[in-house]
Amino acid sequence: MPKKAKSEQELGQKPDQAFEAELARRLRERAQLLLTGETQVLLLLKEARDQILVTLAGLPADWQQLQLSRLLGQIEDVLAGATSRAGALFEMRMQDAWTLGEDFVDKPLAIIGHRVELQLAQLDVGVLKQMKSFGSLRLKDVGNDAARKIGQQLGQTTIGAQTPYQAIQAVQKILGAESPRRAATIVRTEVSRAFAVASNERLQQAEPLVPGLGKQWRRSGKIHSRWNHDIIDGQVVEASKPFKVPNPGGGFDKMQCPHDPRAPVEQIIHCGCISIPWMKNWKVMTPGAKPFTERELQLDGRKAALDQAAKKAGRRVE
Repeated sequence: MPKKAKSEQELGQKPDQAFEAELARRLRERAQLLLTGETQVLLLLKEARDQILVTLAGLPADWQQLQLSRLLGQIEDVLAGATSRAGALFEMRMQDAWTLGEDFVDKPLAIIGHRVELQLAQLDVGVLKQMKSFGSLRLKDVGNDAARKIGQQLGQTTIGAQTPYQAIQAVQKILGAESPRRAATIVRTEVSRAFAVASNERLQQAEPLVPGLGKQWRRSGKIHSRWNHDIIDGQVVEASKPFKVPNPGGGFDKMQCPHDPRAPVEQIIHCGCISIPWMKNWKVMTPGAKPFTERELQLDGRKAALDQAAKKAGRRVE
């Protein structure tokens, strides 16, 4: 049973401090969930890779005698089983992210006396179901694509175009780098999307009940992040309004939140930004753009230039 959120009086904090502390706690839960989801899926793919490599290592020395179609069938079965189990775990983490996204609004507001969760209906999970299905299909495609590439490598060996050793090396690369990288990107992107969409939907539900409730865009803090997301860090809009996000190709995209399903793909993949509930007229820890760290400025010259330009324009503090 989840712990009941304590009020700011119980915490001995001012309302704005208690609110921000609860937001920070929920964001730590989100980070842990993303790590758990990636780790679980990658472990399943590693087990599949190990099983396939053991199978290949046990084949006869004369590869011209092997039954290619039978071998590929075995490999496809292993990959299909792994991605099916990964899809089931993925859907569970999506559900967890959806709940966390809803709590990301409910629990901080409860801290300051707005118990909206007692007054609002549950979110419509239709969008979540679609996102689960889409993500599971993408994970299944990772397995299908790996099986196709492995088949090409083994086929090259049976006709003498490469040695068995070269084929096994190629398979190790496919299953040890390419497939896990794609799977990790899918999990992180889609689980982040579930959290973002749920929190945004809940924020819009709560807006009529909480005067001055809005949302603020927060950059990821990654060293090599999107310049167009860094530049809008700190942007505040009403809960029901979209953020105005520059597009690298020119113009702007209107996004309800980071990972908005309607946003173009270049705004979403590998994005680590978040949208946080924001209360009008409150003194918050970082009211505008979050300062770049020394490490960010040292390792990314683009951020250093962006920082100087923003300071000249009065958008960042010296």
